[in-house]
Amino acid sequence: MSNANTKYVDMKRRLLDAAEIVFNDKGYQGARVSDIVGQAGAAQGSFYLHFENKRAVYLELIDGFFSHLMGETLGQHPAAQIKKPADMRAQLKEIWATLILFCRSHPMLTRLVLDAQSALPPEDRERLNRHFENIAEVLSHYLRATTQISLTKPLNPDLMGWVVLGMIERALYFAVFVAPDSKADDLARDLTTFELSGLLASTTEKEANRGA
Repeated sequence: MSNANTKYVDMKRRLLDAAEIVFNDKGYQGARVSDIVGQAGAAQGSFYLHFENKRAVYLELIDGFFSHLMGETLGQHPAAQIKKPADMRAQLKEIWATLILFCRSHPMLTRLVLDAQSALPPEDRERLNRHFENIAEVLSHYLRATTQISLTKPLNPDLMGWVVLGMIERALYFAVFVAPDSKADDLARDLTTFELSGLLASTTEKEANRGA
């Protein structure tokens, strides 16, 4: 990469990092381009070399968040790697830990994404919804694949994809903002256990099944 290209990329990263801070502090509506360039220590003109407007930088932050998480979780841990139940448990625990650690290292960006539904103008909410729909679809494919090898119950995979997505959203809020000092490994273990086994203890589950 040439020196000019390196400077271009570095400035864009500075602006994105600055925008993350400003949006977190002032919200989407309250943030101004001048706030972002001030936080970045850049000239106003530098902003418009990289982004058309405030909306563009906000959407790029959200797009990058989802892209990174998908790449680092199910992108690195596809269902095809699973051969037995222990493999699935270990894989899900690794995915949960990755989600928690990434979001804890980017709390402002995490808050931006969790608040985006109310912060974005109506014309941009559909873009956010597409991100969620894509994740739910990927989760559904994962569940179909694990059901085919008899590792998960034959439940409606589309429904379960959305259910797990909702669980992810609330679990990350808890891990980042409610209990940020709790051990990520312990949270990942409990979330994996809940995802795979639910709340019933093994003996209670057997009794419930007999009474069904």
